[in-house]
Amino acid sequence: MAMRVLKIRDVCEKLAVSRTALWRLCKRSDFPLQVQLGGRLSGFLEHEIDEWLEVQAAARVKGMAGHGS
Repeated sequence: MAMRVLKIRDVCEKLAVSRTALWRLCKRSDFPLQVQLGGRLSGFLEHEIDEWLEVQAAARVKGMAGHGS
């Protein structure tokens, strides 16, 4: 599987968050680490962002299970 690197702008768009919100997420221990590409250039591995989103969605569904009507 080919790895794809997402620029910060692309991660913000994918998560529908601002750059400030993304930096807050980066401080969390469960959020994927940035990949340094040289100099000031960095990004995120797309599959790690996707996996993190899947975990967030699963936690949401799990949390909603106790709120059934």
